[in-house]
Amino acid sequence: MRTIMAVDFCADHHDPVKTLAVVRLIQRTPALRARTLERQSRWQADLAEVLAERLGLPADDLFPDLATRMALAAFDAAMERWALSDGAADPRALTERAFALLEPALRR
Repeated sequence: MRTIMAVDFCADHHDPVKTLAVVRLIQRTPALRARTLERQSRWQADLAEVLAERLGLPADDLFPDLATRMALAAFDAAMERWALSDGAADPRALTERAFALLEPALRR
């Protein structure tokens, strides 16, 4: 999941100036932030279902639910840090660092 999110959002084909402007706009506009969180909630449920299936766990197991929530929070934190750096920080490196910090908690 980490690789998909980092590569999809931060891939080289994205214009970093435009992407930074969009991230800032979402963060500064309550309605857009709410919509983003709403979409992430739907993604989280779908991701948790897929993760449970891949791990051979019941759909209602806590681990996939918690892991996907943590992953989305880590990604949000990385994007917020990137925006606060005015784009100076590397979003891919921030995302990788955020997920590296989560890794010990997600070991099974």
